[in-house]
Amino acid sequence: MSNTGIAYRHDRSLISNNPASFSGMDNQFFAGELGIRAKFVNYYGAPINSSQDFSSDIAFRRFAAAIKLTNHWGTSIGLVPFSSENYEFTAPQPILGTSGETAPSSSQGYGGINRVYWANAYEFFRHLSIGINSSYLFGSISQKTILQNANAPSTYISSNKGTFYNNFYFDYGLQYYTNISKRWNFSLGATFANKTGLNTETNVIILNIDSAQLNNNVSKTGTFYIPTSYGVGISLTKDKKYTFVADYKHQDWTSLHYAGFNYALQNSDRYSAGFEISNKKTIYNATYEASFFQAGFYYNKTYLIVYGQPIRDIGGTIGIGLNAKRSTLSTNIIFQYGIKGTETNNLIQERYFNFTIILSYRELWYTKGRRYE
Repeated sequence: MSNTGIAYRHDRSLISNNPASFSGMDNQFFAGELGIRAKFVNYYGAPINSSQDFSSDIAFRRFAAAIKLTNHWGTSIGLVPFSSENYEFTAPQPILGTSGETAPSSSQGYGGINRVYWANAYEFFRHLSIGINSSYLFGSISQKTILQNANAPSTYISSNKGTFYNNFYFDYGLQYYTNISKRWNFSLGATFANKTGLNTETNVIILNIDSAQLNNNVSKTGTFYIPTSYGVGISLTKDKKYTFVADYKHQDWTSLHYAGFNYALQNSDRYSAGFEISNKKTIYNATYEASFFQAGFYYNKTYLIVYGQPIRDIGGTIGIGLNAKRSTLSTNIIFQYGIKGTETNNLIQERYFNFTIILSYRELWYTKGRRYE
């Protein structure tokens, strides 16, 4: 549903949009998920070479597990990507201190920040759930640039920059949910995360054409800040079959005062909405979800302004879930298409397609004869 679900609760699936959602899981059940994503991107714009306008990759999406420890307390642990970087391009690079001179260059970057988390949610009065997500962020990003001499292409120098990030990170959530009538259920949700600084250690190595080191500089005192963020959401369900959800998320990037050559930061705002149709069946007086269909749409004003142009990301998703009748496994398949960026002012636009598959496992949790009512 286009990653919409701050107010969404589900008794079977692991909903990571809001840590307060884990109290909504079925009692006495253990659940686990493993996800993988394939991404395909086409690039458009005047600077793009038509023979090199496509890229693809496959990446790990998530590993998560959750249990209901008591009737009111749900908990989850997992490993998920927090951010990633993966690019390679060639382009003229401006030479600082000159009157518009450039030099041929090729650049590449890869790596990312991972998130190990432990989320806990507790339900009060059967209508209110409060959650906290305690995470440890860690990872590295490597950036390499080769700069050539325009008059002698065989002469060049290379810059290799590697930065390691780490620190603890906390975000919070709550959900209020109730029955409007016998047929309608209603839920409100909210999330919040305070500004957090990541410790950084950067190593920069400058090499000339014969790989001799021209400079090796290590800094261990840097800090990269993640801005304050918050979100609100609503969920409305009819007959436990039809669900509509909508979210708004905000990040306060302008307070960080980051800027660079022809780019600046702006506050990001993301709007998304989606719906779900659940196909439930009854066997031996027990009702279970046999399958579901989901769709969603999102509009994201990202945190970047490049050459005076705000960068926006617009797209939609379609998802199908199949729960096996005679086993504890289920499969979720998600298709996503989006357009990011603009071709205005000689910029580059991405048109991307993602294919994600999530395998879920669900089994009774060992309770030593205790039964949660």
